[in-house]
Amino acid sequence: MRNTRVTAIAVAAFMLILPLSMVVSAHEDEGTPIMITVPDGADEGATMDCAVFFADNMVYGPQWRIGNFVRIEMLVIDMTGYSAPEEIWTSDIELFDDYQKQAVDGDGNLIFDEFGVPVMVYDGLAQQAAIMTDSINILPKTRMVSVSYIEVTMTMDTLDEPEVFKAGWDPETGDKVIGDELGREVNKAGHVIYGMLWDTTGLDEGTYTVSVRLGAAVEDEFGEWTGVIGQWYSVDFAIAHFYIGEGLLNDPDHPFVNLVSDKSDPVYVDYKIGIGNVTDDGVAWIELGDLIPQGSGGGNSEDSGGSHGENGGGNGDHELGQNGNGRRR
Repeated sequence: MRNTRVTAIAVAAFMLILPLSMVVSAHEDEGTPIMITVPDGADEGATMDCAVFFADNMVYGPQWRIGNFVRIEMLVIDMTGYSAPEEIWTSDIELFDDYQKQAVDGDGNLIFDEFGVPVMVYDGLAQQAAIMTDSINILPKTRMVSVSYIEVTMTMDTLDEPEVFKAGWDPETGDKVIGDELGREVNKAGHVIYGMLWDTTGLDEGTYTVSVRLGAAVEDEFGEWTGVIGQWYSVDFAIAHFYIGEGLLNDPDHPFVNLVSDKSDPVYVDYKIGIGNVTDDGVAWIELGDLIPQGSGGGNSEDSGGSHGENGGGNGDHELGQNGNGRRR
């Protein structure tokens, strides 16, 4: 993994401690530092090769109902030294050796193997806490990228103009200086993710495309902030989890695969991997499942996603979480 120069910034996050029956979640809020990942040689125009990972509900959710919220969730991965997403290790994202706990069964009993040795599993909450309290030391151990600027665009043929959501952070002070609808958090799985709830009220039915661009937040001489697309980060891959069955990963150690843009591709035909790709100018995109009228069946947006390519209404992983509300303007 290539070394990166990191700048400590103050980005928002706090931990909401809930009863044990509930999860611990992290949300953006001014005050807690989290670093921005800056590629080596950025001052000379160097960029970092990146993959945009789209959450399971975006990839495998077959339909969404108009008037509900759709979870839009992404994770950015450093692809330096990798030529394909199949080369990415789970351990590049989840630091198992540092953050683990003993597995338990459905009744809460500790699990041991046949030799009486405790079975250990990754502890996402422990990694979440570590990143939030010491991101400048912990996050560079992973390949997760904390970007300075991200832009998400929704398009469809019948839209008069695309809906665009932006977020940017000042690399020097850590203030969030661009956008208020798109958010960033360290979720309960210990992942640095970007997302929002997209309000589909009043939209036309049809298939919408979500496009993601990355860049750096830059301040001009008048104190105005803009996002410079393509600065610091180069989007080279649009990827997803690769399921070969209901909830069954093709390779748990290397769980990612490219989205495909051709519906005749065997990966789409056999496994219903999402339709998407990266454009020549570095935009990662994916087609969401059809947006349909209320009462017609399909995924239930905020509460449930497609279940890995099967019928809507199942339990999509939603393992990325989200914060921010993408409300129509």
